[in-house]
Amino acid sequence: MSVLRKLASQTAIYGLSTMLGRLINYLLVPLYTRTLVNVADYGIVGVMFGYASLGAVLFAFGLETGFFNFARKQDKPEPVFATAAHFILLTGLFWIALSRIFGVEIMSFIGYPYAPEYAFWFTVILASDALSSLAFAYLRQQQKPWNFAWVRLSNIGINVSANLFFLVFLPYWGAKHEWALTLYNQQSQVSWIFISNLIASTATLILLSPILKHLKLGMDWELLKRMLSYSYPIVFIGLAGMINETFDRILIKSLIPGFDSDYQVSIYSAFYKLSMVLTLFVQAFRFAVEPYFFEQAKTLNPQESYAYIMKWFVYVVATIYVGTLLILPYIAPLLIQNPEYFEHPDGMRLVPYLLGANLFLGLYYTLSVWYKVSEKTHIGAIPAFVGATITIALNLWLIPEIGILGAAITTLITYASMLIMGYWLSRKFYPIPYDLPRIGIILIVTFLMGYLMIHAQLGFIINLLLFLAFILFIYLYETQIHYGQRKNHQ
Repeated sequence: MSVLRKLASQTAIYGLSTMLGRLINYLLVPLYTRTLVNVADYGIVGVMFGYASLGAVLFAFGLETGFFNFARKQDKPEPVFATAAHFILLTGLFWIALSRIFGVEIMSFIGYPYAPEYAFWFTVILASDALSSLAFAYLRQQQKPWNFAWVRLSNIGINVSANLFFLVFLPYWGAKHEWALTLYNQQSQVSWIFISNLIASTATLILLSPILKHLKLGMDWELLKRMLSYSYPIVFIGLAGMINETFDRILIKSLIPGFDSDYQVSIYSAFYKLSMVLTLFVQAFRFAVEPYFFEQAKTLNPQESYAYIMKWFVYVVATIYVGTLLILPYIAPLLIQNPEYFEHPDGMRLVPYLLGANLFLGLYYTLSVWYKVSEKTHIGAIPAFVGATITIALNLWLIPEIGILGAAITTLITYASMLIMGYWLSRKFYPIPYDLPRIGIILIVTFLMGYLMIHAQLGFIINLLLFLAFILFIYLYETQIHYGQRKNHQ
């Protein structure tokens, strides 16, 4: 099986779990927008998960990537896994203890002093997820995508089932049974969402327990020192990345005055979800390709393979981008079922900016292989820090001026800047022969198609023809280039 076919096969399996899981998870958006009494409550969910994303980086400490790097240097990956898992477990217990002691102070800082239990719940979630992510990395390293897939799908299934139970069935039974109503009223609607995530994260860790048996191998302190030396820049990269990805919701709450802030976060969070269709493929691809990148690094000339994979990645994400803009106006009302969200003047206007931002982010992730395989993680941190600076600066300027649309524009500019800087650093420290003219032409045509679909108001049939013409263009363009290259070699 060729490299591309093997990657395509594993990406399809990872994608099955990721896309199906996210599709099921997407059903939570209409569930929340329909069942939450106050629109602003969804803003609380957005803010808490924004902070949780930042916390997830600290809990994992970059050891997922560190595991891949050091596992390839060892005869057996299990001691590497055990060392990383012990560190995550011990630090996780430490954070859990702190959240129990300082819950009021933590939640006062976030803006919800009335709910100190949120701090404890989310800390347990983050600790469980960090240990689970390492176990998932082990499955990827062992090339067991099917094992990975069923556990991921189980996590989503448990989370969705718990949400349905607490938000739909308990209120329904409450009308007939006093015990159900009493149980339901013990927590707010938002609390039940967080409890559902807590149940799902704990259950996932239990499902992955056969892998955690490797913990008995103990901790290699010398190996841990080397792993932490490699991984700590990834922590800063991850924190900067999470600032880029989630800090907009935190700043919207801070910069928009009064009770309107949670409402604005709700609108932004809901439409941000719609823009994440592209990230489903990106995430699935990353799960499949990251172990391959590290294995390929052992070969004589891995850069050629990296460039080849990037080319096809661009073709696929560009197609998904244009296809998403084609169908989005028709699926948006199905996912966001509260018409109040669409009454916001900037609601749907957010999506093209955020979708384009996610396209650039996907390209940046694929390009970032250079600092991981070359162990130049400290240099690889530069684009992420520059991106975080742009995120904070532009959001502080644009959100007070133009509201949540400013946050979307900032996200697009941030990821485009990171991509450009990442490419420049790659050329300087680990040259990869990317076909820049080809990639540039494809992206120009992609965004041109997107602009026509969004602004020209040509109707579904014309947009569908444009989409089919775009696919034909990619095929003919690739065929012509390939034919020209083959002719030159003769």
